[in-house]
Amino acid sequence: MSSPWVGYVDYVKEELARFPNPAIVPALRTVIGCVARVLAHAKIDTVVHINNWMMSTNLLPEIDGSLVSAQTQQLRLRFPKHFLAIRSLTRRHHPQLIAWLLAKGWVLLPSRQIFIADDIKTQMTRRRDLKRDEALWLGSGLRYEELETVGDADAERIAALYTMLYLEKYSGLNPAYTADFIVMSHQIGMIRYLVHRDRNGIIQSFAGFHRLGTHGTVPLMGYNTDLQRAAGLYRLGFHAGSRYAAEKELSFNMSSGATAFKISRGATAEIEYTAFYFRHLPLARRLPMRFLSVVAERIGVPLLKAYKL
Repeated sequence: MSSPWVGYVDYVKEELARFPNPAIVPALRTVIGCVARVLAHAKIDTVVHINNWMMSTNLLPEIDGSLVSAQTQQLRLRFPKHFLAIRSLTRRHHPQLIAWLLAKGWVLLPSRQIFIADDIKTQMTRRRDLKRDEALWLGSGLRYEELETVGDADAERIAALYTMLYLEKYSGLNPAYTADFIVMSHQIGMIRYLVHRDRNGIIQSFAGFHRLGTHGTVPLMGYNTDLQRAAGLYRLGFHAGSRYAAEKELSFNMSSGATAFKISRGATAEIEYTAFYFRHLPLARRLPMRFLSVVAERIGVPLLKAYKL
């Protein structure tokens, strides 16, 4: 969430093991190797993130052009040796902010493909898979709860379920959220925890819902991966987020991954960008970022779209 190197090099290398077309993987490894060698000169992790809440998706507030101009100048003076970065930009939701950033010399780098359902409330009554999720919800035998308080035991359980899914099943490169983070994020109102408990009161699935204005996303999810898939715990957790977004009439940012699953639930694809500012840095650090930008736009984005990643 805070290391561009992990996002553009380490994570991409790891994802190649799951790439749907093995025939071109050797060529892609060569490209990533070249990117890594060039990018090493940029010291890309010497970076100051703006509005980074250490989550997979950062929802952005409304920002006007004068603030972009003033803060760009202030931050480049305050951090003369750092890249400046703003994550989670999309042309769908942030066209004006992107225009202002580009006008001030920021550069957009594609980061991933995400899926957004701006009309999730309508989709709930139309999509077959959402209707099936609702049937599972009603017949699961688990008790749904929107946590008003998060005690130590629930926080430990939520952190453990997240670890099972995102660190043990998916990737050790994902952020390792602790029970303390779970408690803190709830206390400050950043994340609303939606859980399903079994008959013994033990949480077996959860979704952490983050809302800002008319937009919502689920940056944290988890479930008991030791239970049989037939229990549908992933679907229950995801549906908790869908239901919550529909009830609040929010645009639902479903983040990345599970492409077919999310499209079948009404989402459409969108390329997400990170904006970088580095005009104040030496040429030796600027040029590698220009190279990364070209590779990401001309190779990365077409692959994301072609293989629906």
